[in-house]
Amino acid sequence: MSIRQVNCTYVPEEDRVMFRFSTGTEELQEYRLWITRAVLAQLLRHTHVLSVESVKGNMNVQQAQEVAEFKQEALAQNVTYTQFESAPKLPLGAEPTLVKAVSAKLETVKDSQKVAALVFQLARGQNLTLRMNDDLLGKLQLLFKKMNESAGWALAIDSQVKVLH
Repeated sequence: MSIRQVNCTYVPEEDRVMFRFSTGTEELQEYRLWITRAVLAQLLRHTHVLSVESVKGNMNVQQAQEVAEFKQEALAQNVTYTQFESAPKLPLGAEPTLVKAVSAKLETVKDSQKVAALVFQLARGQNLTLRMNDDLLGKLQLLFKKMNESAGWALAIDSQVKVLH
């Protein structure tokens, strides 16, 4: 599934974040998810770990964290925001689906390259996997940090990076 656009909006009445993303090139689809405070904490941690793991290579963890933070700061200075365009197809329905938990992994794709993946465990008993390149991962990190600030949740990112297996 190729991601076309992502959007996060804090909804005070629900005290949750609505996370929307659209996929596809010809037949556009939109997914709408509710993200709670607990799940946003998981997303902040997982995207941080994935960003460190994606640059790690032969570096130690401390060096990889510094490189990942530098990349994140550079992205934050150059990111542009656009209006989210709704897609005509809604595979999960018009109402957002609650995310119960999220996990992260690095998947090996062709040519032994690694790609970051977030696996959303939905309240309906389904899993939704979002695979992303480093650029999208960085942009999601920025959006999740922005939602943390907008919601006033003051969630901290654990600086102790655990290696993904």
